[in-house]
Amino acid sequence: MPFCEYCGKEIGFLPFQCKYCGGVFCKEHRLPENHECTFERKHRPTVPTSSRGEKREKERYLFVSTREEPKKVKKFLKKQNKQRDRAKKLFESGISGYGGTSITTYLIITIFVASIVGSIIPEFLCLSSSSFFNLYIWTFFTAPFVTISEGFFGIFFLLIIILLFYNIIRIIELRFGNKFLITLYLFSAFLTALIYILIWLPIQLVNLPNLVYLPVGLAFGGLLGVISFMIYFSFEREMTFLLMFIPIRVKGKIILLLLILFRLVPGLLLFLLYLDPIVLLYYLPDLGGILASYLIFRYKFRYIR
Repeated sequence: MPFCEYCGKEIGFLPFQCKYCGGVFCKEHRLPENHECTFERKHRPTVPTSSRGEKREKERYLFVSTREEPKKVKKFLKKQNKQRDRAKKLFESGISGYGGTSITTYLIITIFVASIVGSIIPEFLCLSSSSFFNLYIWTFFTAPFVTISEGFFGIFFLLIIILLFYNIIRIIELRFGNKFLITLYLFSAFLTALIYILIWLPIQLVNLPNLVYLPVGLAFGGLLGVISFMIYFSFEREMTFLLMFIPIRVKGKIILLLLILFRLVPGLLLFLLYLDPIVLLYYLPDLGGILASYLIFRYKFRYIR
């Protein structure tokens, strides 16, 4: 009967042989971390050498300090534990996302409710001149969740966009986590607000002492940022979307181009038609969301595309 080389216990079944050190162990000590494995086979060179070279290699391994080996093992096990904990967190976040209500659903519900209320009282929820001159500071926190337009056409169009790209938003949540999704959305909304201010400020200075009052919501820019972020990973590949259970296959770069043109073309056409720069405030700030997602992708994820 074979015996475990670590604890000396008699093995009454087929023994386990470690592929890293070649030792024979029982089932309790078969893993490298359970029998203080030296990883001798793992670090042994496999390049064929002469008989003299083999003799020197054997002599060199005989004089390796035994104090260094436990340090290497501990370092290896520590790295393995970190990877295991990270994989466990990703798995648990995915299970919780599938089993319960996701952050994506809460985010969409918040945007719809805030947009309906914002259409009724835009001055108190949207970003406008009142945010600066009347010190409506809270609008900086409510505007990222509001989209506004004349009538309810903007809300209807928002519904179409969400139906098309809901799966993309869920994939981001499951792949990168809830915290990253909210951070990406808020950063996209922040850059949307920044572009709005950069366009609004010179218009306001020209029209002083009159105030240019044009309330806008930042939710559409935030959603464009979230949607375009996932498109950057599939820029040259076809992506499938479901619209009322109808699959639509389009290349990522085509989708991104359509999203940009959808906000750019109407703004430029209305500007040329009315020669009024105020109309640019309706459309161009939303492109800040696409720019924000590109910045995050460029500096954090471009090497894993």
